[in-house]
Amino acid sequence: MMIRVAWYYYKDNLTQNEIANLLDISRAKVVRLLEKARGEGIVQFHIKGHDRNCLEIEEEFKSVFAVKDAFIIPSPHKEKEISSSLSRAASQYLQNKLHENDIIGLGWGRAISKTVDFLSMEPSRNISVVTLTGGVNYYLQSRRSQDGGMENFQEIHVIPAPFLASTEEMADSFLLEPSIKDILDLASLSKFNVVGIGGVYPDATIIQEEKMTVNELTFIKQQQAVGDVLGQFYDKNGRILDLPHHKRLIGTPLSKLKNAKNVIAVAGGKKKVEAIYGALKGEYVHIMITDEETAKSLLEMEVQTRNGLHSGI
Repeated sequence: MMIRVAWYYYKDNLTQNEIANLLDISRAKVVRLLEKARGEGIVQFHIKGHDRNCLEIEEEFKSVFAVKDAFIIPSPHKEKEISSSLSRAASQYLQNKLHENDIIGLGWGRAISKTVDFLSMEPSRNISVVTLTGGVNYYLQSRRSQDGGMENFQEIHVIPAPFLASTEEMADSFLLEPSIKDILDLASLSKFNVVGIGGVYPDATIIQEEKMTVNELTFIKQQQAVGDVLGQFYDKNGRILDLPHHKRLIGTPLSKLKNAKNVIAVAGGKKKVEAIYGALKGEYVHIMITDEETAKSLLEMEVQTRNGLHSGI
């Protein structure tokens, strides 16, 4: 009934009263069903127009940071809404770019989970997904979160290992397993690789997901870390840090991600500016999806860096 109501309203352009009469239900029920359809992602909106200022910033951003593409959206009024807004933008970007039988490489994090949830694709497109890190429980929980989401994909290839092994020896053993090597090899065939960028602060996703303790993150911050991609930390210039933690990770190394196809980073917000800047300087990102205020901050940071270099600081 919900899908029927949504179809009549958005596709056939019937009024709410006409739909109520056609289906012999009240107009109030029609309104409730339309709201439910939007809330559950059955009805989604793609904005074809684009803010002129954002377009200008996109062009400058691509030039300054030498990225293949940028999708910059107006900053939401509330900082807490930024993850959801960027995820919707990322899902729209992907839906416009994906073709039949494509493979998507997936990182982890709240923005990535929401991006998957917002995706709406016909099963006939045969889009498959492969995970870029270990963490079976995380990806399976995302799959069970609601109808849609991971269920949109034709095939789901999950690395059968934890995100972080208990020892270096254990990590080496996992990486030698044929089933894990096969999936890591498959990841190299992904047409798009979607990753989040983590900051180095107490309420970072890597802490909330219990992949690391606050004490461990504090130690990493003391080593001049500004952020991470796929659990691998780097400094403000994008140089990967030599950390014991990295030797226990199961997943795609940043050195390989850097040479992968179309790495899309979905991140924004004041607290992540340094982390995003480091990822851009390390050239781990080919396509940036962020908001206007974050993009401006990143451009200003680059200007300050260049001025500092020119003045010999």
